[in-house]
Order: sequence, then structure tokens, then C-alpha cells
Amino acid sequence: QLQEIGMKESAIHKQNRNNRQRGKHYERVIAKAVGGVRNLDKRYQHLDVYNKTHCYEVKSSQSSVPQWILSATKQNELASKESGYEQGGIIKVWTKGTAKAYLIKEINIKETE
Repeated sequence: QLQEIGMKESAIHKQNRNNRQRGKHYERVIAKAVGGVRNLDKRYQHLDVYNKTHCYEVKSSQSSVPQWILSATKQNELASKESGYEQGGIIKVWTKGTAKAYLIKEINIKETE
């Protein structure tokens, strides 16, 4: 039983290491995409990526993109084509309590990987 616990802990440590490596990889990819750099300065514990004017929090996930984002992206693409305006992104509004809105915009990372 002790051996089984040790094996589980080892698997958890390996998974955590893989998650950290994946996170760092995508921080580098995103930094390149936004014309910035990955933060290596430990004084700024919450800063992942920054450029001359903006800072970014990078969250990577192996799960699929939520369906509502895919649907909204398609609708935004159609709106851009029919109107001639450039795509601005998706604005998601949460209305419970004090309303909050977030801009979600796709960044092309295929060329930076």
C-alpha cells in the first residue's frame, strides 16, 4: 500500500511538471505573438507576459474551446464579412451582481510555435 501511494505521488509530480512546462511554452509563444517577453523577474509574481504597453495573464488548457466561443467567433467572422469592418473580438458580459464585460480576441499563434 505504501508503494501504491508513492506511485500516485510520483504520477502527480510528473503531471505538475508537465503542466508547468506546457505553461512556460505557451507563455513564450504568446509573448512572441504580442511582441513582448515572458516575465522572468521574480519581483513581479503575477506577471506572465508583457510588451511595451500591456501585461497578459496566460492560461493554457488541454480542453476544447467552449462551444459558445466557437459560435460567437463564427458570428463575428460573418459580421465582419457582411459589414466590411475588422473583427474586434467577442465581448462576454456577466450580468449577475455588478455587471462585468471581458473582451476575448483570437491571437494567431500558429506562426510563432
